[in-house]
Amino acid sequence: MESVTPSGQFDSVSHDEDLTLTQAVLQERRDGLAERLRNGASGSEVVAGFTDLVDSVLIARYQNVLRQHVNDSAVGMQQCCLVAVGGYGRRELSPYSDIDVMVLYHSGGETVVKTLSEQVLHHLWDLGFQVGHSVRSIQDCLVLAEEDLAVKTALMESRFLAGGASVYQEFQRRYARRVLGRRVDQFIREKVEERKREYAKFGETIYLLEPNIKKTKGGLRDLHLLQWVGMAKYQAPTLQDLANRGILAHPDYLALVEAREFLWKVRALLHVEAGRAQEILSFEEQVRLAKAFGFHDQPHLLAVEQFMQLYYRHTTGIYDRCVRFLDRAQEQPLWARVKGWWPQPLIHGYFSVSGTALSVPQDKLLDVLHDPGRLLDLFKVSQAKGLTIDGSVLEEIHRQMETVSDEVFQTPSVREAFREILSGPRLVGETLTLMHQARVLEKLVPAFGRVRGLMQFNQYHKYTVDEHSLLTVRLLERLGRQDGIFHDVYEKVHRKDILHLAALLHDIGKGLPEDHSEVGKGIARDMAVRLQFDQQEARTLEFLVHQHLLMANTAFRRDPYDDKVLLKFSRAVGTPALLRKLLMLTAADIAAVGPETLTKWKESLLLELYTRTLPEVSGGSESLDTTQDIKKVATEVCGLWESQDLTCQTIEATSLPDSRKSWVEEQLGKFPQRYLSGTPRHRMVAHLQALDQILTKSPLVESAYIDDLRVCEYTLIARDHLKPGIVMNVTGVLAAFGLHVLDAQIMTRSDGIVFDSFFVHDPDFDGPPTAVKRQKVEQAIIKVMCGEDTLEQLMQRSHRLSFDRPFPVSPKPAEVQIDNETSDQFTIIDVFADDRQGLLSVIARTVFELGLSIHGARIATKLDQVVDVFYVTGADGEKINDEEAREKIRETLRQAVDTFLQ
Repeated sequence: MESVTPSGQFDSVSHDEDLTLTQAVLQERRDGLAERLRNGASGSEVVAGFTDLVDSVLIARYQNVLRQHVNDSAVGMQQCCLVAVGGYGRRELSPYSDIDVMVLYHSGGETVVKTLSEQVLHHLWDLGFQVGHSVRSIQDCLVLAEEDLAVKTALMESRFLAGGASVYQEFQRRYARRVLGRRVDQFIREKVEERKREYAKFGETIYLLEPNIKKTKGGLRDLHLLQWVGMAKYQAPTLQDLANRGILAHPDYLALVEAREFLWKVRALLHVEAGRAQEILSFEEQVRLAKAFGFHDQPHLLAVEQFMQLYYRHTTGIYDRCVRFLDRAQEQPLWARVKGWWPQPLIHGYFSVSGTALSVPQDKLLDVLHDPGRLLDLFKVSQAKGLTIDGSVLEEIHRQMETVSDEVFQTPSVREAFREILSGPRLVGETLTLMHQARVLEKLVPAFGRVRGLMQFNQYHKYTVDEHSLLTVRLLERLGRQDGIFHDVYEKVHRKDILHLAALLHDIGKGLPEDHSEVGKGIARDMAVRLQFDQQEARTLEFLVHQHLLMANTAFRRDPYDDKVLLKFSRAVGTPALLRKLLMLTAADIAAVGPETLTKWKESLLLELYTRTLPEVSGGSESLDTTQDIKKVATEVCGLWESQDLTCQTIEATSLPDSRKSWVEEQLGKFPQRYLSGTPRHRMVAHLQALDQILTKSPLVESAYIDDLRVCEYTLIARDHLKPGIVMNVTGVLAAFGLHVLDAQIMTRSDGIVFDSFFVHDPDFDGPPTAVKRQKVEQAIIKVMCGEDTLEQLMQRSHRLSFDRPFPVSPKPAEVQIDNETSDQFTIIDVFADDRQGLLSVIARTVFELGLSIHGARIATKLDQVVDVFYVTGADGEKINDEEAREKIRETLRQAVDTFLQ
């Protein structure tokens, strides 16, 4: 144990047996808590039980040290005490939380405090605890608390453990008088700013895919912030105290306690499973915890999605209530208080402006709450003036909505106000978001309440269904404000209320057994009746919701230069007005899936389909300047060629300008229409220059980074007899270098020259890849095509480490669809499968081994799967018309893909 020298200092003696016994008891108690947790114990039971366990270890250790005192050190020991601070002080320890302890001393304790702290705290370290510790005098605490925000906050939550009780009591008295009650408003402002910095670091949205349950918005730290402000402002240290004094409304108190209980249990389960402090709710943990909380997969809703819907409901509630509480607690600036002494003119007789917020005077509040028309008017004024709504007013509306039926909102004034809000002309998304927070939106769109906090458990959607839908509206407006074609199209949309409502409703059918587009169509039809749309308006809304994936599927999976594809899409859309709405909805929907999902490449494909379709649906009256006359293109190409001072042997062989232009026209005439319409002129110049070298050198690879699309193009130019399986070999090389193929134009000209372009994204670079990287890719393609290297050897040499975690669900079985109707020339194969680097190469190899020729390829994303699309013909150059042959293709591809993914 320990012996004491006459000076009062301690000499350590071996305590291995004591340590081993304590470790065994501690592990037994910890295992017992974990077992109770798995058997259904509440989060509060676990945090209280573990806090009590740590208390008992610390207090026993402290008393054990005291028993070793001799008389001349007893006086010094009476001037010291052990204090829990931070989360330990709040009694909120999860099984592997850090232990924050302070040794506090008064005059007379200096001689023993250092050794005392070492004897106690070293014991905790030996037991395996992560300990945050400090040794401070009362005066140190007071000075540091005035200077350091973190120290002030930690000391607010201090709790006496053992030692001289009078020392701790004196500290409390002096701290309350000198620190706690002073500069309260400054403390609140600083804590709010500190929390905002945490939002920026750990997540600006509640709806993160893998949230930090402590630090992400809506997490436990928001509850802590509310409690810290309650202590400083009202001297009420707990939620119970705030509720008892009427500072926190009883329904809010109950909701916060329920949410805290949920997060405590989630956190404890994370700690127990990891065997350490784990705060990230990862995909794997979400699946595990869904089972622990008793959720089961439903045909329309995974267990993990049900669990995360509950998680988001609780964290949204925490954040909203925290914001409202902080709004009430923060003191208004002097000018705002002085301004409030004089009556303010009311807007529409019921609303007033307070700073940057729209509010409702207390004597008018009931009139507004009980009249849905006036309630909608509040949001209209907020939208028109660009003001947020006072948090306390939103809180009152939220409470009122819990007891109000949907039917009271079915009035002409409400209907008209909602349509005006949807029409804009600005802040439509922000206003709908406020209405959603206040639970008003679901009174107007009853189906929207069901998707609140509904998670989409896949690798692509970053937000819940309700957040994704509201974000779609906000991004739609943002696209409409940006310079460019989206702005021009948005400005021409006459009925923006229908477009914005379609954006709000497009995914509202999610979470039910049926196809969400079919469910959404029915909901759109009901909303059209509810808002008394006429027949044409109702048809437009139904089409946009029902067919919101049509344009993306066509643009990303089909060739818009195929007349049959274009005709089918044009007939489905029908009018320029509907085409404009569908373009804007499609672009915003893609952008709202997650950051950077609406890439420049995807934009280009959507706009390509739009510009091809516009003349068809407008009878030519609204066609954009897309004339692709070969003579006109040849003139532009020759002019650019000459301005760049580029030379070519074939062109130089003829000195007359007319003959030079004739050669260019001849070459361009051998390309399909899509090449002429969709290829930039400077790329045509580079390609034509490369064509001259084919006479003496084959194959040749020409590459370039297309800055405005943020993709790299690799074009193989060769004679068609070079080597079979060109697509298989090139995609294999690209996969070996870690490149993601976005699109492929496969062309064999009438003169037998293969002209295959592959458009790729290089994840190794934020911008253009280096010239060295491009040159290595070019050389590798040429070597494989010439037989100087093999794909297998290249793959072995180019093995890349993957830093991606596998998604914690089994791969979905591949689905192969064969479309023999869309194109007159080609059979179209659609392969739906989980995304995996190298998948395209595997499919291309299988297609080659089936004896099929690939004439085009497109890569698209459908939710959490990729869709690899191939335009193919058989060995005879014709479509695959035999049903048995198509079935063999389907089954062979499916097996090959499943084998690769597994």
